[in-house]
Amino acid sequence: MRLFKSMVAKLSMEKYRILLIDDHKILLEGTQRLLSGLELYEVTGTACSGKEAFELLKLHDYDILVTDYELPDLSGLEIIKIARSVNPDMKVIVLSMHDDPSVLKDLLKENIDSFVLKNDAHSSLMQALDKVTSGKKYFSDEISEILVRQINSPTEKSDLSPRETEIIKLIAKDFSTKQIAEVLFISEKTVETHRKNILRKTNCSTVVGLVNYAHARKLI
Repeated sequence: MRLFKSMVAKLSMEKYRILLIDDHKILLEGTQRLLSGLELYEVTGTACSGKEAFELLKLHDYDILVTDYELPDLSGLEIIKIARSVNPDMKVIVLSMHDDPSVLKDLLKENIDSFVLKNDAHSSLMQALDKVTSGKKYFSDEISEILVRQINSPTEKSDLSPRETEIIKLIAKDFSTKQIAEVLFISEKTVETHRKNILRKTNCSTVVGLVNYAHARKLI
């Protein structure tokens, strides 16, 4: 009898509704399958773009948003702002491959609940769901290390020179080192030196991170 009552209680338990957003269909479907077998959670909406997500947010209620940062039309940051305007209590988990400190800083300003890297084990996403639905924050190990480094060695202002700002703008336009050298009438070696200094000053490790940094600070 007790077993029967326990089964009935589980069946009647209302699940947390999840909106899952990722522009890579294989990853989207894989994550959806991973979550579909869980007792407490249910993916009730999926989207491959910001526009699709926006339409779903207007029409349906969700408890948890799990979103990538890079989308073809809107950024994850913009989606989070839209989601929070619809439901301020919605829990937000960012599931991304980008670990750029400047991106993380911008996301933290939006008071996200969790950040999990896509190369982390599936267990990290499970932990994230359990933590955020308990009112806690969860950041995967690599993200936690970045946060600790920022606390121990806070990044000063980048102080980019006018020349470095010019180069960032050209990098964002997908110019090669040779093309940048030709446009600015400087040597390729000088361009490479500027690139290294820019990455060091901005604390970025990839071109994608650098472009995100520039967009966030309205340099481009």
